[in-house]
Amino acid sequence: MEFAHVKYGILIAMIAILFGGSLGLSFGCCEDNIKTTLKSGADKALSSVYKGDQAKADKVVKKSWVYMKRAHLHSQTMGVISIAFSLLVAWLNFPVRAQLGISMLSGLGSLGYGIFWLLAGFLAPGMGSTGAAKESIALIAQVSGASFFVAGVTLFGFLTYRLFGKSTTQ
Repeated sequence: MEFAHVKYGILIAMIAILFGGSLGLSFGCCEDNIKTTLKSGADKALSSVYKGDQAKADKVVKKSWVYMKRAHLHSQTMGVISIAFSLLVAWLNFPVRAQLGISMLSGLGSLGYGIFWLLAGFLAPGMGSTGAAKESIALIAQVSGASFFVAGVTLFGFLTYRLFGKSTTQ
């Protein structure tokens, strides 16, 4: 099995896994500090963005914390899936461009999607809405999600062809 064409995608996927793991570790040691940072962002915008509505600010801060956890989970899960994609295309000796494309797209998708959720979580309290935060950085989610999806569909197509479309008897 040759890793030359998937090594960079695997590296990016490992960075995504380590990014998600670092978030998880930071939740364990610094959860209160992170939540304080989120609350501070909402407090700074309380009069201008929330019009003094503390309940609305608290709701956005609570949802922002959920986004932090999504960043952690998506980065790690998608990173592992990306590595599985990369190893599968290398093991089955897919065409070089397919190996490189699937590996890079899935790796970048896994890292980008986790970053999207983290940024949305940090931006939302100051913007007054998780929806506004997601919308402001939607391109990150769209590009990374599409990259990961294209990698998966491409792998599915090649794998289906390899399993069912090509004659296995000589």
